[in-house]
Amino acid sequence: MPARFSHIRDHLRTHGIARDLLERSRRERDLVAALRARLPENLEPHCLDAGVADGKLTLFLDSPAWLTRARFQSEAILASLTSYKIDEIRFQVRLPDKHGSTDRSRVAPSRRLSETVVKHLLEAAEHQTDKGLSDALRNLARRHAQETPDSRD
Repeated sequence: MPARFSHIRDHLRTHGIARDLLERSRRERDLVAALRARLPENLEPHCLDAGVADGKLTLFLDSPAWLTRARFQSEAILASLTSYKIDEIRFQVRLPDKHGSTDRSRVAPSRRLSETVVKHLLEAAEHQTDKGLSDALRNLARRHAQETPDSRD
């Protein structure tokens, strides 16, 4: 009799550790879907991800401003998720990565500082007694200085 092929998912479901991980992943997906449905309309687009560990829900938001707003609503969010046995909500800011894993349309484009600001940063660096601060101000100014043919050495 020829061997019958089955889906890898069927094999993983019979393996104890893999089965537990698959079940945990399914519960987390369900929780994230329920969470998104319960978030206020203005907050939902700024919630990039969520994770659960030991009864603690961590929400990853795209800016400190939205993190602060979410904290004000944490009790209501927690109350709406009682069936998921969540004891605590934590918040973290997750900035978009260089590979665009978050929706880039919501991310403001990087802006260069004006030449006047660059000049002021360099002047401030000259008057600092703390070498570390002086170096940091110079580095910031150099990062935002407009490239000219003379500055490409």
